[in-house]
Amino acid sequence: MSQAQIQVVRAPESLRLAAAKRLVGVPERARERAARQLLASAPRFGIDLDLLWISLDATRRPPRVGEAVMVVPGEGRTAMLFLSVLAGRGDTRDEDRKHAERVAVLRAAFEGIAACGRDIRLAQALPERDEAWSIRAYRDAGMQLVGDLSYLQRAIRATGPAPPTPPGSWEWPEGVEVVGADTCTDEQIVAALDRSYEDTLDCPELCGMREMPDVLASHRATGVYDPARWWVVRVDGRPEGCVLMSHCPDQGALELVYIGLSPVLRGRGLGRTLLDRAIEANAGCGAERLTCAVDHRNAPALRMYDAMGFGEFASRTALVRPFPPTRAGA
Repeated sequence: MSQAQIQVVRAPESLRLAAAKRLVGVPERARERAARQLLASAPRFGIDLDLLWISLDATRRPPRVGEAVMVVPGEGRTAMLFLSVLAGRGDTRDEDRKHAERVAVLRAAFEGIAACGRDIRLAQALPERDEAWSIRAYRDAGMQLVGDLSYLQRAIRATGPAPPTPPGSWEWPEGVEVVGADTCTDEQIVAALDRSYEDTLDCPELCGMREMPDVLASHRATGVYDPARWWVVRVDGRPEGCVLMSHCPDQGALELVYIGLSPVLRGRGLGRTLLDRAIEANAGCGAERLTCAVDHRNAPALRMYDAMGFGEFASRTALVRPFPPTRAGA
């Protein structure tokens, strides 16, 4: 089926409830209530309902919403894409038609991102790994697969309340110094991230796609940012890695936002030591579990997490689409 045969529009207010019902992944009997909650909570979560596209069968009365995609801008000049879930029993479209409509709404969303006046440099999607229909649509619409991610968690000891313990409370290997990011400049944190990305096994396809200040902004937007929970690793005064933690009270969790070491520090067991001590240092936040995400291809990290008692609770596929700078954001 050609794209020209599919009508795609930005969802008018009169069809936003129908569009929201296509986006919520709950049993069909509960979809209307969940959709109304989504629309009502949109302003609180920074969701702009003007960034919602739908495919439409205008021959029906009222018009039927086929597929939908919602664009949610985030920090670091990114946007997250949410594609409609599988249709209910009353949908008579065949799979080819559904796929064509999914691709069409995604392409319309990409055009909308480029024209919306916001400085968005990267669109992202994180469908569950078993959503083959969704992953196929993202890829056929032009998104690049950058990795399959395991989401891991483990229980941690909660104490407190107390501020994070500074990294200087521990002894480190000779020549290695670990300091809190509250004592570092952004340039030093960026340098630590840069060095840790060399020959990385975590979504290496992403390297170079984003400017480092955008990466930094995205990391800081995770949970409740506290620079004392971010540690920078130095070797002879040079930034060579970091471990970034964030408290996510809404989820009752401490999140390992990022951990990475440069090639000069890998293979020495320092990653395990850093993480063990960072967990202990943050026990005062009150969280009882630690979460993180890791690329399935990162075998050394997976071995470390397994040895530390982490278990997988979800698995997603990461896809991205970069956008050139807008005139206003260039």
